[in-house]
Amino acid sequence: MRTICIIGGKLQGFEVAYLAHKAGMKVILVDRREKPLILSAVDDFHCFDVIREPDRLVAISENVDAIIPVNENIETIEFLKKIKDRLACPLLFDFDAYHISMDKKRSKDFFYSIDVPTPADNPTSPPYFVKPPCESSSVGTSIIYDDRELDGLDPGMLVEEYVEGDVISLEVVGDGENFAVAKETKVHVDGTYDCHKVTPIDHHQELRDSSLKLARNLRLRGIMDIEAIDSPGNLKVLEIDARFPSQTPSVVYHSSGINLVEMLMQAFSSGIGNTDNSKIVSNGNYCTFEHLALKEGGLEPVGEHVISQGTDYHVFHSSEGLDIFECIGDTKVFTFMSWGPGKAEAENNRQRGFGIVREHLGIKNLN
Repeated sequence: MRTICIIGGKLQGFEVAYLAHKAGMKVILVDRREKPLILSAVDDFHCFDVIREPDRLVAISENVDAIIPVNENIETIEFLKKIKDRLACPLLFDFDAYHISMDKKRSKDFFYSIDVPTPADNPTSPPYFVKPPCESSSVGTSIIYDDRELDGLDPGMLVEEYVEGDVISLEVVGDGENFAVAKETKVHVDGTYDCHKVTPIDHHQELRDSSLKLARNLRLRGIMDIEAIDSPGNLKVLEIDARFPSQTPSVVYHSSGINLVEMLMQAFSSGIGNTDNSKIVSNGNYCTFEHLALKEGGLEPVGEHVISQGTDYHVFHSSEGLDIFECIGDTKVFTFMSWGPGKAEAENNRQRGFGIVREHLGIKNLN
């Protein structure tokens, strides 16, 4: 049995653990917290800070097939770069690509340099889309509709044109020379621009071409997530993240059969090989991934940030076509992952999930 070690016990780690288990792998977690969020989702756990005790990580590397950093602590990432040559197994991470992607201003300069379309900076009239330069996901973002609201804005914030349209996403895995483009997904966001639902979408050649162009120019050796706005007649890339994402890879897996953990390991072993970027990637399945919070006797969509604030995230139910995860915290959240050979079958499994949760909670009418 292959074994991987993940460094970080939050949602990115849960995603990797879920897909690794689907591939029949064993998962070891390293986290400095005594009770990380995903403790019950892994096979073995070592509690220590890799910066303070690097020799312990080196020892673990001698007994695993790969190590994947699944955290965004820049101090930890920079330290791992320094010690990666001491490890006895591959560290599945592109530090150079991450250096660009972790800073949104640096990323946009990169987009401009290779002519990848992106929202314009500092537009002359509202609405404006405002975001911090280095936070991940939707943290700190807002829309400003009046010039007066710009007064007092932190000068470090990025101010872009606001582009209407669906938020779509795509993962690319590279071995430095060849690059595999996975399956397109739609990221459904709430009022704070936090993701609460992911679904697959049809083949989007413009997104695939832009993603491949980005990966080639980065000479990507690792995994990267590309997020864009699909506005009418015009695609604009919002950001890239050169690290293992959460949520979208599971939808990719159930709607295409592509396991991004396996593909990432392949990139660092035998290599990706030549791929056909125009090929439609699908296994005929449809998949819905959504976070639903328990509120006043019902389930309401909620962003992933609520889960990251929880104390325990674990598998609640698993059966053919349906996985349900439960998050324990100030707010109880259930994550529904339902799939099947078509939207109707996926929805039937989703409704079956509501019945299972309804029975568990003892609530007759659960929306």
